[in-house]
Amino acid sequence: MLLVADLRVDTDARFRLQLMREDIPLSPRLRLDMMGNSDLEYMGRLRYITTKWLAISTHYDSDMGLGVGVTVSY
Repeated sequence: MLLVADLRVDTDARFRLQLMREDIPLSPRLRLDMMGNSDLEYMGRLRYITTKWLAISTHYDSDMGLGVGVTVSY
């Protein structure tokens, strides 16, 4: 399992750690992305792949809320 960790320090010497994992296969057509950080922000996304270039997606972000859409891959 590949997990991306990002550690940052800003000009006020505040540290921020972010962990992210993308494209977790839940089934042959269903994928999950998730992210969380030390500022208590988090994100989760589900994609259902309909064709090789089209997917239906939903996304929840702690700051922006819920979203639904279509993902086009080229």
